[in-house]
Amino acid sequence: MKKTLSLILVIIVFMSMTISSFGMKKFEKESLQIIDGSNNKEYDVPTVNLIMGGRDIISDVPGMLFNSRTLVPVRFISENLGAQVKWNQESKEAIIKTDTKEIILKIDSPKVFVNGTEHTLPDNVPAKLIGYDGNYRTMVPLRFVSEQLGMEVGWIGETMTATIDKPLQKIKDITYDGSDKFPEIVIKTTGEVDTSSFFLAGGEVGGDDRLVVDIPNTILDISDQSILEENGLVNIDVYSREVKTITAEQSGEKPLKTRVTVDVDRKKGHDIFYDKQKNELRIKLINSVKNVKVDEIYNVDTVLIQTEEAPAYNVMFLKDKVVVDVLDSLLKDDEDYITVDKGVIENVRFSQFTPDQNYEPDDKITRVVVDLKDDTSMDNVYIQHAENQIYVFVAGKPLDRIDYYKDDINLAKLEITANTEGKYLKEYNRSKNEVQLKLPKDNIMLDGLKMDIDDSIVKYIDIDDKSSDKYYNISIKLSEGTSFKDDSGSGITDKIMFSFINNKVKESRYKDKLIVIDPGHGGYDSGATGRILNVKEKDVNLEVSLKLKKLLENEGFKVYMTRDDDNYIGLYDRPAIANELGADAFVSVHANSAGNSSAQGVEVLYYPNDGRGNKTFANIMQNALVQGLNARDRGIIQRPKLVVIRETKMPAVLLELGFLSNQREEQLLSQEDYRQKCAEAALKGIIKYFDTVLMK
Repeated sequence: MKKTLSLILVIIVFMSMTISSFGMKKFEKESLQIIDGSNNKEYDVPTVNLIMGGRDIISDVPGMLFNSRTLVPVRFISENLGAQVKWNQESKEAIIKTDTKEIILKIDSPKVFVNGTEHTLPDNVPAKLIGYDGNYRTMVPLRFVSEQLGMEVGWIGETMTATIDKPLQKIKDITYDGSDKFPEIVIKTTGEVDTSSFFLAGGEVGGDDRLVVDIPNTILDISDQSILEENGLVNIDVYSREVKTITAEQSGEKPLKTRVTVDVDRKKGHDIFYDKQKNELRIKLINSVKNVKVDEIYNVDTVLIQTEEAPAYNVMFLKDKVVVDVLDSLLKDDEDYITVDKGVIENVRFSQFTPDQNYEPDDKITRVVVDLKDDTSMDNVYIQHAENQIYVFVAGKPLDRIDYYKDDINLAKLEITANTEGKYLKEYNRSKNEVQLKLPKDNIMLDGLKMDIDDSIVKYIDIDDKSSDKYYNISIKLSEGTSFKDDSGSGITDKIMFSFINNKVKESRYKDKLIVIDPGHGGYDSGATGRILNVKEKDVNLEVSLKLKKLLENEGFKVYMTRDDDNYIGLYDRPAIANELGADAFVSVHANSAGNSSAQGVEVLYYPNDGRGNKTFANIMQNALVQGLNARDRGIIQRPKLVVIRETKMPAVLLELGFLSNQREEQLLSQEDYRQKCAEAALKGIIKYFDTVLMK
């Protein structure tokens, strides 16, 4: 797959760091220190993961096991179960109301009233006022309240996870519908169901591209025997438009779920909705706009539109505004508005657009409008796209006429397009491992800038527009092991075409080895937050992971990241991605936190005693981190209940790179060069593990 302008994609990492996280975090701790508000006694209680409808619930206070019963913040009830919650300060009562139910829970009382009838709470565990991290919250019994509101509650003891689902349903049929503009997979059920999903871009590492949809608390009960195999697996050959096959299988253990996998021929966006009138779950294959951002790229104000798949779009230049219509797409978020007032950009607006006379009535269009300041010349607006990103450059064209892209992990190409045929000069400096070009200024217009590509093939491209009046001097710094070839045909051309190949990577002993890197947290789950600089763990994890990915690819490894931007990936989805890809190793990247601000150092968590060699992997990674970071050695720690390292089928570790709760380590983890050191230390550990254990 052609990966145009891969250099820009590096910039996106830093743009994503500005998104707020609402103070939410997923907890890796096995226990929490709490205060019982009724008697001010302190307790250590186990944490409980919460998954509702297949999706992780993230809150500022986690679920907890109190006297063998799961308590959750009453806010969970109001935000996730559709109930209204009121608090009566005088009587210390929480009142939970729906159209058909009124539940009254009194703090520290085992008695509860449901529609006026008195009941006793299971195990006499009452609602509690719990203090955690300096705040007090009303905590209510999860199972009793959820079941009263028509939900079913399950328990996964191995990972301390409570599941909250709609009532059990059966899946009766699965079909493909290609009659509409957008293909759909139609799943007949006996009643309403929830879903969670992720897209596996396996094509990036030599696998298959597929959409994975989990339907919790369902039983596969297909009546059409023609699509059933002997083992009960549903298998439908489609091979129409983007869809190749559809499979479905029943999980063999509780909590029950059905996994539907749609193999497609390229990266696809999707939308999932349930039709209550028809009792149908419909999976529509359609692009979506998942984010709109504003930042500065190479000194040019830029609006970035991120889509789920390669976009099609129309552009209109109107007075003081640029309109970008992303065709055949849905807006993931609600209508929004960004006030910029920077440079020549005033605002950015985006919404789901109702088609006008320029479109068909059933067209799905996301409209992005960039409002410009008065008298901004449209000659200074430049729009292009790369993979699933649309760039609106305002007041500059930093990458006009120059196109760098990777065809493979060890192969890249550079194309420079001139106005007319003309001469160019090239020279290879062997001592610097650098290609130098001279391009006449009267035949092309380029901006002077340095593009830090830093992939496994090219380190940077430096365009010098100052040192000569007649020529642009372009320096292309090659990575170690890279050679180049001039494909232009002659020294007189209107398009310079170079191929670069890194033979070191091509011939690497690791070229068939796949590592899945899991940057912890993301999106609305910030993880830990530093106390002095407010450094967010999700940002540290992502930047270190991206740097580690580059280093691993430079050594010839195939690398897949569970996330490569600021979005949230489900707790069980992370190991599922690695398992689906058949990865050789799994590395989850995190930063630590503790109530004691003096806590410092690195540690590696692992799942014990299952024959994968996790302990050996953890020991090697811990030693590499201690030596590479000159950090305090806190040792390796068994974590048998931690989902991401328990559910993976390959050697897996979770790295804790330092404590954001420690002033010194937060300062270090805020620095780009230290994050680079973290990535380099992790690289050394991974290489040593492969050399001495997996490939010895």
